[in-house]
Amino acid sequence: MDSFFYLVMFAGVVAGASTGLLGVYIVGMRMPFIGVCISHSAMAGTIYSILLGVNPVWGAAVFSALSSMSLAAIRPERSRLDANVALAILFNLMLGLTFLGIGLIKGSRSEVLGLLWGSLLFVRMSSVVTITTLGLVFIVFTILFNKELKVLLFSRTIASATGVHESFVYCLFLALCGLILAVNLPLVGGLMIFSLITCPAAAAYQICTGYRSVIFAATIFGAISALAGFLVSYYLNLPTGACIVIVSATIFAISASYRALRCQLN
Repeated sequence: MDSFFYLVMFAGVVAGASTGLLGVYIVGMRMPFIGVCISHSAMAGTIYSILLGVNPVWGAAVFSALSSMSLAAIRPERSRLDANVALAILFNLMLGLTFLGIGLIKGSRSEVLGLLWGSLLFVRMSSVVTITTLGLVFIVFTILFNKELKVLLFSRTIASATGVHESFVYCLFLALCGLILAVNLPLVGGLMIFSLITCPAAAAYQICTGYRSVIFAATIFGAISALAGFLVSYYLNLPTGACIVIVSATIFAISASYRALRCQLN
């Protein structure tokens, strides 16, 4: 095995673990669609960066962070617009911008279309450093704002009423969410990263009861999903994102079956 293979495995573990941890809060807040929305924001940012001759990573990060942070301004108690409706509207806008940008690209579009499915070829040392750094930043964020995040998981409205700085924490959380999804997009794929956010966290919620146990299980499930998906795609020469999706969905299916069996036995 060469150094590239080990680099891919490490990138898979870090990417899966960070998105699995992120999924605990996204699924807990009942906003799983945010993964699809922000991944398309990242794709749009990447495409227009290519068109303008700018570093695609910066374009993806800026688009993702701004689009995710804009959701913090939507407050259901002050308007008739639900957060999931706002996500759908933003998703439609980014989807339109993405395919408009694809249509404007002259020549080969293979690199851009590869963002839809993810590829091992996108793994670079700089990418691994960025993914690892953001993963560590998010871990520090969850530790520093542990109390606020717990309240937000229960209710954003109650968080505001109890004096928690929910607007700041929620906005910062969405910004980190956008950045993490943006840097993981080339590896997992814009159409696949939704699964890596939802399935590990949903599996953890199926078999765990405590807050800490859910976080630990989701992080491990995410790492296993990404790593196993990378290994399968490497040895069988299959699309990386598709393999990750299948593994993560299988983990959820096993967890759901275990919960159902346990309930029957009790």
